[in-house]
Amino acid sequence: MIKRHLLASICAVATAGSPALAQADISKEAGAVEESSTGLRDIVVTARRRAEPLQQTPLAVSAIDSVRLDEANVSQLADMTSLAPSLYLSRDTVVSSRLLAFIRGFGNKSSDPAAEPAVALTIDGVYQASQIGTFINLFDVEAVEVLRGPQGTLLGKNAPAGGLSIRTRRPSMNFGGMAQVDYGSYGDFQVRSYIDVPIAEDRLAATISYFRERSDGYIRNRVTGNRRGGIFTQSMRLGILAKPSDDLTWYISSQYDTDKGEDPGPRNITTRDPLVIPTADYSGTAAPISTTCRSPFSSALCAPGGILPNLDRYTTDATEVPRRNHRNFSVTSDLNMEAGAVSLASVTGYRKFQERANQDIDGTPLDILNFDSGPAGLYGNYRQFSQEFRVASTEGGGLDMNNRLRWLLGAYYLWFDYDRSRYQTALGGDGQDNQKQTSNSFALFGHVEFDVTDAFIISAGARQTWDRKDHESCSASCFRGSDVLVSQRDSWKNFSIDATAEYHLSRDKMLFVRYAEGYRGGGFAGVPATARLASTVGSETVKSYEAGIKADFWDRRARLNITGFKADYSGLQRAISQATTFPPFYVQIPRNIAAATTEGFEVEAQLRPIPALTLRGSVGYIDAHYTSYRGDLTGAANNAVTDNSALKFPYISKWTGSAGFTYRADLGSAGTLAFVGDYAYRSRYNTTDQTYAFADQPGFGLISGSITWKDASDTFMLSVYGKNLADKYYIEEADAVGGLTTFVSEGAPRTFGISAGVKF
Repeated sequence: MIKRHLLASICAVATAGSPALAQADISKEAGAVEESSTGLRDIVVTARRRAEPLQQTPLAVSAIDSVRLDEANVSQLADMTSLAPSLYLSRDTVVSSRLLAFIRGFGNKSSDPAAEPAVALTIDGVYQASQIGTFINLFDVEAVEVLRGPQGTLLGKNAPAGGLSIRTRRPSMNFGGMAQVDYGSYGDFQVRSYIDVPIAEDRLAATISYFRERSDGYIRNRVTGNRRGGIFTQSMRLGILAKPSDDLTWYISSQYDTDKGEDPGPRNITTRDPLVIPTADYSGTAAPISTTCRSPFSSALCAPGGILPNLDRYTTDATEVPRRNHRNFSVTSDLNMEAGAVSLASVTGYRKFQERANQDIDGTPLDILNFDSGPAGLYGNYRQFSQEFRVASTEGGGLDMNNRLRWLLGAYYLWFDYDRSRYQTALGGDGQDNQKQTSNSFALFGHVEFDVTDAFIISAGARQTWDRKDHESCSASCFRGSDVLVSQRDSWKNFSIDATAEYHLSRDKMLFVRYAEGYRGGGFAGVPATARLASTVGSETVKSYEAGIKADFWDRRARLNITGFKADYSGLQRAISQATTFPPFYVQIPRNIAAATTEGFEVEAQLRPIPALTLRGSVGYIDAHYTSYRGDLTGAANNAVTDNSALKFPYISKWTGSAGFTYRADLGSAGTLAFVGDYAYRSRYNTTDQTYAFADQPGFGLISGSITWKDASDTFMLSVYGKNLADKYYIEEADAVGGLTTFVSEGAPRTFGISAGVKF
């Protein structure tokens, strides 16, 4: 029923006000951006590895440019959740450097570095191979693209759920810069600045940017009285843009980031009630696993008058641990050359991330499950190198059939290597483990577009991927000498395709249908508790179907984009918990034991009724459900295998929506005054893979806004802003840790801030 109504709506919108096909006027200038004093902006996107207007791109993609990022006061990726439909982004509570990312109901909740990302993150065209180290700031970026659905052909490595593509701002050939200072609630102090320096007129320029943020955190430690969760990050980037000739462009950037913040410490909500997975069968055990009043917990914690559960919001009882010390260094080279009939591109990336963290996962004064002792606590080194070569046709170059054919061929290589050690203290005994892995991935890909007529265009792509991984792990029992080192090697390969048909009813109205496949490589359990539990997990695949419309009306003062989708996932990697008798007393073993379907629709709309006012809104609907999911999820071998298809996908709301406005008042010689307001809504969701009742979050909405003054020359700026203005309470993460403890991590309460800046 939903599909029929959606198709009817798309057809109705497409035909409303459209001229006859013979009058269609299609713009074919790649990268052209049309601006007007009365119409809406059309942002340039590079989702198909070339610059083209968003409204001319037959993909479900949302593009958030620097203007909108500033309006929404976005400083990090997690702040973008409300800026695109069917998107959820958050910081992982357990692994502070990791971004939790879900698109259209699909993502990867595992914090194991051995697991491949389900949502691809690329920065200046370079794919980030590990989810660890992906929680980054968004200062001095040109735009962020949210690509929904499988991107199996062109987006770096294969991406089964979709991708986030970040483009940093390139240096200007004119001298200039900016500096901005923000101060907000909980001592949040931010500094943003950059300077562009021309070196050779119109040929060579450099930019240096700097970002710093420090805050006290909004979590209070009930034991010490101190604030927890303070931020202390710094980023420095050097970018060099060279244009030796009109046919050659070379952009090189290097960035260095540090994160010396502190983990907030979870709020332990453990009770005497057992943990119950709704679909599980506990007939093989006396009762579902209880997380309290048993070893290694002290009975005093949950005795009458004890500290558990902790019911005080925005608090923790966690042990004070040293600040983390994450360091990230990256270098990117993007070389493009026009060579007559073809254009050549080479994108090279190197990244090194050092993970240094100390954690109290149980959130109590006792060392029940801590990574805060030994020489490092949690210690990891992650290194990657990638190289992509592309050759593509050029317009009018002779290999494009008189501008009717556009094609691209490419080759991709990725080397990724990491080693990670954990030293943990627990009431049941101390333990140490480590793992390391080397991955090599190679791919050949191609994409072609053909104009059947001036209005009807078809395109197709294909990608062949070969993956190989070598993995080694030593568990706590291995370190004690009672087990052996585990060495594993395996390889996977995949062939993915996509095909798109687009029909332009006019210059500003386009219908499209798309079929796409995606793939996530297999792997291993990061640190199996014993050599006997070592396992290999196969790859995941997805087949996706989309239909949509992109339409501008009223001389481009109104915009409506609608997409309907369905995706079928097979071979889903899901973790089975296995109890152990030594720290951390559990292990998660990945298995290919599930299949699922996600379907729904997304609507994005904008309206500019007068030049000073822009209205915006979006609606997303997702029906994400398992079609099969059989296994024993209890961690007890005596319990039966059950059908778990009724479990919910983590972090997924059936409905999401947003509404907002920007009003710019012209004050004449006094400058301008901009009023920005946004409301973002999410319906009920659960944050766990097992749909535990304690992790259920009812639907809620967040209100944010700002008032910004700029002088007439656009040199000086003053702003006041607020987030979560209605002070809504909600949880960002809640989970059970191997039957040991249950915790929640809460989203920020109401915050305010002021900002002052100068441009020159």
